[in-house]
Amino acid sequence: MEIQNVLTWANQIVFEKTGKHLSSLQRGILTGVWNYQKYGDIAKNYNCSEPYTKANAAQLWKILSESLGENLKKSNFRSTMERYNNSKVLKFGDIIHIGDRDINNFCISDQISFLSNQQYSDPISTLKPKNTKLKQQIDLRDAPSLTTFFDRTEELVNLKQWILQEGCRVVTILGITGIGKTAITRQLIPIIQTEFDCIVWRSLRTVPPLEVLLKDLIKSINHTEIEGYITCDTQLGMLIEGLRDRHCLIILDDVQYLFKSGQLAGNYQTSYQDYRTLFKLIAEFTHNSCFILNSWEPPLEILTANSDNDNFAVRLFQLQGLEKGAVELLKNQGLEDEKQWSDLIRLYQGNPLWLRLVSRTIKQLFSGKVSEYLQYQPVFLGDELINIIQQQFNRLSDLEKQVITIFCSEPSPMPISVLLSKIPVLPREIFQVILSLERRGWIEKKVNLDQSSFTVQLVLKQYVTDSLSQISG
Repeated sequence: MEIQNVLTWANQIVFEKTGKHLSSLQRGILTGVWNYQKYGDIAKNYNCSEPYTKANAAQLWKILSESLGENLKKSNFRSTMERYNNSKVLKFGDIIHIGDRDINNFCISDQISFLSNQQYSDPISTLKPKNTKLKQQIDLRDAPSLTTFFDRTEELVNLKQWILQEGCRVVTILGITGIGKTAITRQLIPIIQTEFDCIVWRSLRTVPPLEVLLKDLIKSINHTEIEGYITCDTQLGMLIEGLRDRHCLIILDDVQYLFKSGQLAGNYQTSYQDYRTLFKLIAEFTHNSCFILNSWEPPLEILTANSDNDNFAVRLFQLQGLEKGAVELLKNQGLEDEKQWSDLIRLYQGNPLWLRLVSRTIKQLFSGKVSEYLQYQPVFLGDELINIIQQQFNRLSDLEKQVITIFCSEPSPMPISVLLSKIPVLPREIFQVILSLERRGWIEKKVNLDQSSFTVQLVLKQYVTDSLSQISG
């Protein structure tokens, strides 16, 4: 009699009772007890505490005992299974293997950095079964309310396809302030929510420690309250198990607050370095759920996972300004001179927030007449817009600010070779800065037959130019 047959039987019983497959720890408990291991040794193998392991075992013995109709426990587990098998009342070798899967350890703290190299056989990732024992849970306490939304049809179609048809594990929506990352994510939820067992929206604006976020997510997904001290690595393992057992949609908004100001894009604040592991695991491990990350700049771990051309499970979505939707927005604002709206949209890059702010200015100063406003050059940036752009400008490193200033001094796009002639910095440093500025949405690449050039968005260029004028004045 082989332990694998017993594991298959136990997996079937647990799934029938709870709607969830055996977790890796539960499989470890059954295998360890079968081989006469102590709970303490099993706990060490999974980097879990012995009380936590015993609690999981007690729950498992209760479920299996109810199915057998007799008291099953650590001391009699193997003898009872062999007795049933020999009596032919329950022939384990004849059990059909349904829903069984090979899951490696998730609780190994010292190995967590290279767990992504392990191979998993996980039918759940393709079959996507739902946990029928639990009601669908939607927790949008941190999400904004649905408001007036202007045309993003194509973008919503792409996001829906990536998440539902292509099974993306992580979608990172990037874009500068006001472009509509949060708004489009909020609009997406009613479109796809019936496909998920659990939907949780959390904002990282308050920058919670990773342990706090993990406890919150585990409670939402598994309905498990974590009491006492459990290591962060163990919590990560529990989260991954939950993401496999249920079909979850997790939205993490304002991810940029994890990163340092004054550094290149994606550099974490000292106290939040452990978020690297979370993003690495959700991107590289096979699971049955999807994370949407909204940010001004991407986590470097997501960029690394996305660099594999064959890895369609991790996607970056650089959200651009509105096009047709921008016309609807201006019409909704009650502006005049519709023929010149395209000039206003081009000037403000179709950014919904920027267009709303400038619309308010045009209504207050020019009674809604766009033509009058556009007569004044350079265009006026109101205090609200200046404060918004200043927040992002202050996040740039000193070298990024120098490069932006040089770009803004030129009327046309500038190639890297020309930039290098204007600043005494090693090429590799300039390459890093260009990549960082592009990820943050501060520069745009223009490609021609000879070479690539870079330029700054018009409103951002106006902000930098005005700031320099104030300093020199």
